Amino acid sequence: MGKNLFQLSEGDKTLVNLFKKDGRISFTDVAAKLGLSVSTVRNRYNKLVEEGVLHILGWIDPTKTGFNAYNRVTIEISPSHLIERVAKELIKIKEVSFLALTSGPADIEINLICKDNRHLLEVMQKRIFTIEGVKNTHSTVYYNVYKWADHAVDLPFAETDTAKTNSEKN
Repeated sequence: MGKNLFQLSEGDKTLVNLFKKDGRISFTDVAAKLGLSVSTVRNRYNKLVEEGVLHILGWIDPTKTGFNAYNRVTIEISPSHLIERVAKELIKIKEVSFLALTSGPADIEINLICKDNRHLLEVMQKRIFTIEGVKNTHSTVYYNVYKWADHAVDLPFAETDTAKTNSEKN
């Protein structure tokens, strides 16, 4: 998934966790909770966004907005030198909500969010099967999704903070 070049400090971790709970929380409220100045919070937030560590998104539950066909598609690409080109074409499809390069029998995995199965079939036939290099696809229909995009895992933080935390325990 690429190298993690940005080291999160313990303060960054706390800041990110606050924004994970409420992406609309004000810098003033964050500053008050963390005992920092608003400018420090703003600067750290901007750095995390600039580094691509933190993304604040408005997320809509597709099933509550008329999109009832949610599908996972794995795609085999041939010849393999077309993988990046295919990925760039797939990114342009608005129904693609997730795209990743994978290992194993498939080269790419995508998630599609469509209004219904007819819409799904149209996207597959007119937008995906027509891309040069798409050799084979395998689809999985999600009948029900029990958990959406929750990143509840603990965030790693910089080694210097880990060492500091461990030395404080001793």
